[in-house]
Amino acid sequence: MATIKAVVRNARADGFLPVYIRIVHKSKPGYIKTDKIVSPKGIAKSGDIIDPVVNEYCAKAILRYSDKLNRVDSHNWSVRDVINYLTGEIDEMFVLLLSDKTLLAGLKN
Repeated sequence: MATIKAVVRNARADGFLPVYIRIVHKSKPGYIKTDKIVSPKGIAKSGDIIDPVVNEYCAKAILRYSDKLNRVDSHNWSVRDVINYLTGEIDEMFVLLLSDKTLLAGLKN
């Protein structure tokens, strides 16, 4: 099962930090960019986001992503497959193929 957390990455030139949703699946990280940014004051010394508006937005996104992932068998997926599924870049039929790697391998041949 993937773990999901809101994080910030490198600061922009104006000092603000873009917010991402980090997905870790099979010990490999992947990131989903959000349209949110925080100032350095919105980040705790631990690196956690403390801006209440951004936290609320990210909590809703994480809840939505967790619910979506709990409805499928993603144990054979790569982190890229998980992110593509969560962001809607793959359709529901392809999810069935991802869940059965033997079927997917047959299609590649």
